Amino acid sequence: MQIRTKIAIQFTIIIACILIIFSLAVYYTSENFRKQEFYNRLHDRGILTAQLLKELKITEKDKRKLRDANKTILGKLNVEKVLMFNDKDELVYASYEADSILYSPAFLKQVRQKKYIEKNDWDNQLTGSLYTDENNKSYVVIAKANDIYGKEKLQNVRDTLIISFVIGITLTIILGIIFAGESLKPIAEINQEISNITAYNLKRKLNTGNNKDEIAQLSNNFNQMLERLETSFQLQKSFVSNASHELRTPLAALKSEIQIALENDRTTDEYKSILRSLLTDTQRLIQLTNGLLQLAKSENREDNMALRPTRIDEILFKAQEEVLGLNTNFKIVVDFDEIPDDDKWVTVNANETLLLTVFTNLLDNACKYSADNQAEVKIKFNQKLCIVDVKDNGIGIPESELSKIFEPFYRTQNAAVYRGHGIGLSVCRRIIDIHQGKIEVKSVVGKGSIFVVTLPHL
Repeated sequence: MQIRTKIAIQFTIIIACILIIFSLAVYYTSENFRKQEFYNRLHDRGILTAQLLKELKITEKDKRKLRDANKTILGKLNVEKVLMFNDKDELVYASYEADSILYSPAFLKQVRQKKYIEKNDWDNQLTGSLYTDENNKSYVVIAKANDIYGKEKLQNVRDTLIISFVIGITLTIILGIIFAGESLKPIAEINQEISNITAYNLKRKLNTGNNKDEIAQLSNNFNQMLERLETSFQLQKSFVSNASHELRTPLAALKSEIQIALENDRTTDEYKSILRSLLTDTQRLIQLTNGLLQLAKSENREDNMALRPTRIDEILFKAQEEVLGLNTNFKIVVDFDEIPDDDKWVTVNANETLLLTVFTNLLDNACKYSADNQAEVKIKFNQKLCIVDVKDNGIGIPESELSKIFEPFYRTQNAAVYRGHGIGLSVCRRIIDIHQGKIEVKSVVGKGSIFVVTLPHL
């Protein structure tokens, strides 16, 4: 079912409910008003009859005169009966002639107790009133009639409400379909535009209209998503291009050395020398491949990545051991800025393997780019964050290049003479982002750099 149809149906149901409630309220109010008005008129006519009887002598001739008067006065009410009983429950007057008139003594007693009663008697309405004359004689006056004209008017009200309801619902359906169509027209246009956007024209943007309403906001969000997709595709292309370039160099070197070795017969020592050179190039190739693999993994964040409480100092000591194990001439000092009172202040919710990769890369770089091959690590903390400073006394980073060093494959000009592929720092930044932390750098050329890693602790 289309959204336009759903909106039209929902809109119709809402309006129908409102009209039904309104119609029932009008009808109920009209019915109550008709009944109460008719009860009041019955009561007035009953009391009027009792007052007339007071002025007349109660004889058959006077009763006939009063019956004739009632026919004239009460004819408009379609009165069927006006009865009057004394305190002995004896009928003293009836507005009609009948062989016998029966009425419940219990009802007469109830009227005397409550002095006034209203009730329905089949199609008729009935009032019972207690009337007391100047001689303190009490009479029960009963007036009973069928409000034909009032019911006809109520029928007209009911018919009018039903017709109005049908017309209202019909108009609501028509206008709902038109309104829904017009309201969703911008979305239909957006769908049409989206269908024309492919992986080859991500630079194409949606029309944002007036830039004020929700449709414009949807278009803006979609345009921003297209920009992110375009950036992601560009990064992927750049990754493939740079990876291919970086892999081609050591592979070409391997090929050249093998070709040269096969051109002539060589001595055992010469072959050993060539094999050692091939081994060095192979190790460089393995190192580059591992770096590319780490970069690819860091770019693919898994929402279900296992995170658990991990002590920062333990990770740093493992990274120190790993780096020193591969480079015996490196020197790394790890220390606390101050001893924490609570272990939670140096414990973060992290993936231990990924965090170990970050600090291994930072420690290796700090030692590699320092003339004395030394790195100093300080562990700090505050109420919310755990902070790790990795300091070196190396070549430093030019200020103009500080914003670029975390991009994949980027290397500063003064670092070109050192081994590396420009992958490590981009991997570090991505992993720190995954852990909802920050990595920043402060550097002075010729004096060294300080990399600051900030992570929320438990």
